[in-house]
Amino acid sequence: MNQRLSSPKWVGFVVLASTWGFAAPPSFDGGSPGVEVATASSNGGATEGPGELERQSGMEPAAQPVPAPAPIVAPEAVATTGSVISTAAPEVKAAGDANVKPADPPAEVNGKIGASLRMSYLAPSAYQVDSAGTRLRPSPFDLRLRIAPEIRYWRFGFVAEVDTASGAVTGLPAEGLLADRVPHQPISALDVRQIYAEYKWPTGVFRVGQQTSQWGLGLLANSGAKDAEPGDFGQAYFGSLVYRAAIAGRPLYGLGGVFRAIEPIIALDLVARDANADFALGDRAFQGVFALRFNKDADNNFGLYTVVRRQSRLDVTDGGGQLNVFVFDVAGKWQFFKTAHRSLNVGFELATVNGTTTQARNEASELLTVRQLGAALKSSYRHGKAQVYLDLGYASGDQNPTDGYIENFRFDRDFNAGLVLFDEVLGYQSARAAKRAGDPMLVGQAPEGVELLPTGGAVTGAFYVNPRLRYGVREWLDVYGGPLFAFSTAALTDPFNTRVYGGGVPQNALGGTPGGYLGTELDVGTQARWKPWKELVLSATAELGLLLPGDAFTLPGNTTVMGPVGMGRIRLVASL
Repeated sequence: MNQRLSSPKWVGFVVLASTWGFAAPPSFDGGSPGVEVATASSNGGATEGPGELERQSGMEPAAQPVPAPAPIVAPEAVATTGSVISTAAPEVKAAGDANVKPADPPAEVNGKIGASLRMSYLAPSAYQVDSAGTRLRPSPFDLRLRIAPEIRYWRFGFVAEVDTASGAVTGLPAEGLLADRVPHQPISALDVRQIYAEYKWPTGVFRVGQQTSQWGLGLLANSGAKDAEPGDFGQAYFGSLVYRAAIAGRPLYGLGGVFRAIEPIIALDLVARDANADFALGDRAFQGVFALRFNKDADNNFGLYTVVRRQSRLDVTDGGGQLNVFVFDVAGKWQFFKTAHRSLNVGFELATVNGTTTQARNEASELLTVRQLGAALKSSYRHGKAQVYLDLGYASGDQNPTDGYIENFRFDRDFNAGLVLFDEVLGYQSARAAKRAGDPMLVGQAPEGVELLPTGGAVTGAFYVNPRLRYGVREWLDVYGGPLFAFSTAALTDPFNTRVYGGGVPQNALGGTPGGYLGTELDVGTQARWKPWKELVLSATAELGLLLPGDAFTLPGNTTVMGPVGMGRIRLVASL
C-alpha cells in the first residue's frame, strides 16, 4: 500500500515527477526518419535498417523511383541490414494507375539476420548534483550486441530483435547514491525488444506479439532503433516496448491517386516498458490506439493518432497509482524540394495529454488533473556539402506544484536535444533528488510518486533552440556542431531542498533559488564510415560538449552558478 504525504508542502514537488509517458504509439512508421529530418535520437545500430522501415510501414513494396545522388552520404548507410524487404512504402501515383497493385511475395521460405555491435565511452568533468556538495563523474563504458533474425514464408513472417550484453560495464556512480531511473543502466545479459508474428497482404498487415513503438519524430514514444545521425547528438538506450495486437493497411488503395496513401491503424496494447510503466515492476498499463496517416513516402507524410490509456499498480490497494488519460498527437514531415545539390525538409510533432491520476496525490487533492503540452520542430536545408539545421522543442512545466494539476510534459527518453544538459546533468541531478526525497533516514516517510521524479535524461519543463551546421568533408566523413539555448518553463525545483531548507520556497538541487535560464551548450562532433565489404559497415563517432549553466543552477547565496561541465563521447559501431 502506498504511503501518504505527511505534509502538503511535499505535494507539488512530487507532482513534478509525473510525466506525459502515457502513450506508446504504433510502430507502423513507414515515415521513419529520413536523411534530412530525423528523430533526434534513435538507437544505434544496424539492425534497424531497411527491414525495420518496411515492417513499420506494414505495406508491401511498390516500384522504386530512382533517387537523386546526394553529396552527403545517407546515414542509413551506417545501419545496413540483411532484410529481404524493401524500404519503400507504396508510392502515390496517378488515378490511372488504380489497378496497379504491389506484387505478391513468393511462396517460399527465406530468412535473414541483422546484427550490430556498439561500444561507447563517455567522459565528463565532475559536476555537483545536490546541496550537500556531492559531485559525480559518471564515465560509463557501454556495450550492446543487437541481433535481429527474420523468417518469412509467403505472407507470413516471424521477427525478433534481442539485445545481449547491453549496458554499462563500468563507470557508473556508487550504488545507493541515486534513484533507479538514471541515464545509464548497468549491463544486462538479455533484453528482448521484439518477438512477433505477422501476416501481410498487398495493402495491409496484421501483427501480434512484443513490438517496439514509434510515431512521428519520436517525441512521445520512440523505438530506440538508431543512434543520432551526423548533425544530431545523442545516443538511445531504452525504447518503448508493448505487447500488441494491431492491424494497419491502405483500404482505399484500389481507388488510386492520393487515396493510396491513406493509412488507418488500430492497436490494443499492454505496455511492456516505457517512460511511465514497467510490466516487470508491477505496472499494468493498457491502451487502445487509433491512428490515421497520409503516407506518401518516407520523407512526405503526416497524420494523427489518439491513445486512451489506463494504468494501475499490482501492489497498491488504496486507490493510488492510477492513471487515466487521453493522448492526442499530430505529426508529420515534408520534403519541399530535393535535387542533387539542394533539399529542404521540415518535421514536426505536437502532443497533448489530458486526464486524471492518483500517482502523486496529496492532502489537498486525492485526484490530480493531468494537462500537458509538448512540441518539437526539426528542419534542415542542404546546399551542396553543407547542411543547416534548426530544432525547436517545448515541454510544458508545472508552475504551481501545490495545486491539483500535473502540467509538466516529458519527452521520450530516446528523443535527445544536445549532449550534456538534459541527457546527463539534469538526468543525474533529478535521480539524486529522488533518492534524497524518498530516503526514510532523511524525510521519515517517502511521498507518493517520488519514484517518478528522475527524468532518465529526458527533456521536461523546458524550451530550447538548437541551430547546427553539418559539412560533408568527404563521402565518408562528416563534421557538425552548434549551440543549444535552453530555458525552463517552470522553476527547476528540488523537493527535498524546498521542504527542508527553503521552508516551501522553491530551491534547486544545489540549494539556490532557480532562475529561468537553463544554460548554453556548445556541441561539436564528427563521424567517419567505412564499408570494407558489402555485408559490413563500420562507423566511428566522436562528440564534445560544453555546458555553460544559467541562473537555473544558482548556488546557495544566489550570487554564483554551477561551474561549466565538459563532456566527450566516442562511439564505435560494426553492422552486418
